[in-house]
Amino acid sequence: MNLLNYDSPLIQFLNKVTDLFILNLLCLICCIPIITIGPALTAKYDVAMRIVRKEEPTVFKPFFKAFKSNFKQAMIIWMILLGACLLLCMDWTWIYENGMLDIPAGYFAATVFVTTIVLFIIMTIFPIIARFKVTVKEAFKTSALFSMLYFYSLIPIIVLMFGTVFLCIKYIRFLPLVLVFSHVVIVFCHCLVLQRGFTKLEKQFGASEEESEESEPVEEKV
Repeated sequence: MNLLNYDSPLIQFLNKVTDLFILNLLCLICCIPIITIGPALTAKYDVAMRIVRKEEPTVFKPFFKAFKSNFKQAMIIWMILLGACLLLCMDWTWIYENGMLDIPAGYFAATVFVTTIVLFIIMTIFPIIARFKVTVKEAFKTSALFSMLYFYSLIPIIVLMFGTVFLCIKYIRFLPLVLVFSHVVIVFCHCLVLQRGFTKLEKQFGASEEESEESEPVEEKV
């Protein structure tokens, strides 16, 4: 088997890595205004899950299509989560300034608990609205349920995220290489967990987003 053949496993793997790298770069650029982080993450996971399933040969067109189609809902959800993140930042700043030993144990435990919930929701809610047609309320409920059902599967993803931060600090000379490799690995592993759970959720919400998109060309031809 010729490893340099386009259909060879090596070339297919490199193509997938390249697509995920470009996708992460697109997402990062679209996150610069801060308020567009929600739509950018939604578009990122919409395309990433297609890449993992080997369904999407391109990145740019599907990304901006998903960015536009989910913009309003993703923006509303992100504004809610951004408010929660700002409040949590204030809590952690206060804890840091006063010292953990002088903070009531109950307050510290509550802050850790809420931070964990918000982190898991951010990890799951944007892929959910990218995949399913749900309301904002349904998105939050589904995200919370998904996080509980796949808690132990999502923990390694969080470990990888914190591990990336550690590696970036320790090997700052190789920062670009660390970021490229780690982000590709994190997105790929995250999508594998999401895909496993979404297969079951499709039975509840019916047709997935990708199925509705596939019907669009048919409508245009009529």
